[in-house]
Amino acid sequence: METSKDYQVDLLWKEDQNAELRSVLFEDKLQVAAHCCLSPVKDDVWTAEHLFIASILSSYMTAYLKMAKNKGIHYKKFNSIGRATFSISDETSEITDILIRPAVVISNSGQINKALKIFSLCRRHSLVLNALNIRVHIFPKVAVE
Repeated sequence: METSKDYQVDLLWKEDQNAELRSVLFEDKLQVAAHCCLSPVKDDVWTAEHLFIASILSSYMTAYLKMAKNKGIHYKKFNSIGRATFSISDETSEITDILIRPAVVISNSGQINKALKIFSLCRRHSLVLNALNIRVHIFPKVAVE
């Protein structure tokens, strides 16, 4: 069964060289820098590159938690750190590598191996990662509490 869903985000550039992201679904607005992350900045404003990494982490987390729930893993916490390597020259700019360090806390020590296996399986179920042609390195961690 195939399902389809559309998403819309509106961007409005403002005179202070930042932009505002909005969605018809949310009241909150997000300030985003209208410059590259490598430019010197005074503001604490998210750049497109920050949002890109956040999108990857969020998509990966969603895939992991859905699979873990379907496999009967009782998780207590999930967090993740993401890094991206940007290569910028006069001719091109590209993202060459993504590093993801996800960590999950589970309550049953008998589920450690299953929890680790899901980390490798859910990469194929992450919508954002599936759309990318970038090397992705995943270093998962499972703890029991």
